[in-house]
Amino acid sequence: MISGFKETASRLCAQCGLCCNGVLFHLVQVKSSDSPSELLSLGMKLKKKKRKTYIQQPCPAHKESHCTIYSQRPERCRLFECRQIKKLGCGEIDEREAKEKIDEALSRVKEINAFLLRSGKTDLKRPLSKRCEKVLLDPDETLDPSGKPMQKSKLLKMKMELYAFLDAEFRLPTK
Repeated sequence: MISGFKETASRLCAQCGLCCNGVLFHLVQVKSSDSPSELLSLGMKLKKKKRKTYIQQPCPAHKESHCTIYSQRPERCRLFECRQIKKLGCGEIDEREAKEKIDEALSRVKEINAFLLRSGKTDLKRPLSKRCEKVLLDPDETLDPSGKPMQKSKLLKMKMELYAFLDAEFRLPTK
């Protein structure tokens, strides 16, 4: 592990937030060591699905690029390290390289968000994938504020490219 890893990882995580803002995940499973009632009291939005409890994303505790419940965050959040952080920790990349990947991902997300906002049919309190689905599955042609039809094929292409990038650079391989 590189010297100063924790400080560097913490700094990069604060600049990123993709695991908290509804981009990487739309649900985060609550571990048995976490108290659902305590999570609710901290303002988390929980969802039950097939007898398991999940935190809905975007996380309401992620505000202005930081976790407002950091010392009380759920175990899954404490344990998670994205691919960039793992590569940084084993010395495969340096902070500058990780920051470049984060910036690229955030730029792609910003472009999709701008497209969705022009549609007028997006709720920033929902995960990015769900907001894209809503526009893409709308049978009516979505119009931008000027009244021009939006190109759903462009949105689909941007979404697919973003998720391929996230799979390659941020998400961990599933076991």
